[in-house]
Amino acid sequence: MTAPAAALDAFHTLAGLPPAGFPAAGHLATVTRLLEEAMHAVEHDVAQARDRIVKVRDLLLHRPQEEAARGGLAPWQARRVAALVERRLDGTLCNEDLAAEAKLSTSHFCAAFRQTFGMSPHAFVISRRVERAKALMLDTDDALAEIADACGFADQAHLSRLFRQATGSSPASWRRANAVDVSLIA
Repeated sequence: MTAPAAALDAFHTLAGLPPAGFPAAGHLATVTRLLEEAMHAVEHDVAQARDRIVKVRDLLLHRPQEEAARGGLAPWQARRVAALVERRLDGTLCNEDLAAEAKLSTSHFCAAFRQTFGMSPHAFVISRRVERAKALMLDTDDALAEIADACGFADQAHLSRLFRQATGSSPASWRRANAVDVSLIA
């Protein structure tokens, strides 16, 4: 190894980066695919986008995905459960329904879900409902009570309480602060 190459490898090691020349050609296609999926998901599914970005980071840092080996959901299970949550955000979702979608017992499912997503199924559903409410607040002029109903919250007060916990502000103030002034675009 030449002196510049050795110095570059030492720098990468000190910086916590993968060795020079990484990712390998096989990983490059995976990294590209994951980044494209993250780009498409970022506007409508922040959790999925975040998941893809973490996978890219782990590939680039040459970290194996330990979660899958330690009892998390299989990729097909995670996709099916996340899709079910998205389809039924406006209604009731219980752990038994989610576990049945993953073809697991409820207790095993809850542990595997937490391992895979880093939060309980209930917390995941609430976070997805809050994200959907944000999107509706930006994309529509619907009243908050209608948005609460469309996102599966019991009522506007329920939306407001959980929204404030998640974002630190009320839905109305968040909507005002994040509204796009269309007169500036023209």
